[in-house]
Amino acid sequence: GDAAEDTIQMVTEQNERLSKLVRTLLDMSELQTVTRNDKIELHSLIEEVLTDLEPLAQEKKVELIQKSQGAGEKADEELFLTGSDILIYRMLYNLVENAIKYNIDGGQVTVTCKEWDKHIHIMVSDTGKGIPEELRSRIFEPFFRVDKSRSRELGGIGLGLALVNEIVRVHEGSIEIKGNRAGGTDFEIEF
Repeated sequence: GDAAEDTIQMVTEQNERLSKLVRTLLDMSELQTVTRNDKIELHSLIEEVLTDLEPLAQEKKVELIQKSQGAGEKADEELFLTGSDILIYRMLYNLVENAIKYNIDGGQVTVTCKEWDKHIHIMVSDTGKGIPEELRSRIFEPFFRVDKSRSRELGGIGLGLALVNEIVRVHEGSIEIKGNRAGGTDFEIEF
């Protein structure tokens, strides 16, 4: 009856209000004002992120792999990005954390980072269940979840990817989501 419809209406409005609030917080938050002139060495930052997430990966039986060099390049070459160290760390952390959480037992998360054509390319690939194409554009919305039924058990994505998207934006980068051959997801970032 009417009561149920009123409740649904109210919840919908609350949801919209919450999303607006979150967007406003993200816009107003430190992101715009954080200084972005740290010289970040990406290979060691990625190593740090993977080390910090190793316990979670072990618990979920997921292997973390870092690939830093392209064909024919020296493996130990440093790769610098000018930006906010704290935000780029958070961006990578959130992407890798999600890739671990939404993976399969015995799965893998691979982080690749290379400079190509004067751009820096970072890719986080997983062997999870993949994200249906029609949902990929919505995945950066605050509180959006690909699989509602599993979100509680996994603690949900929450703000993770909304924040990633904002961090990429304030660094004037771009981020794309693609399916991969393993049936999982690739997050490709370019600065």
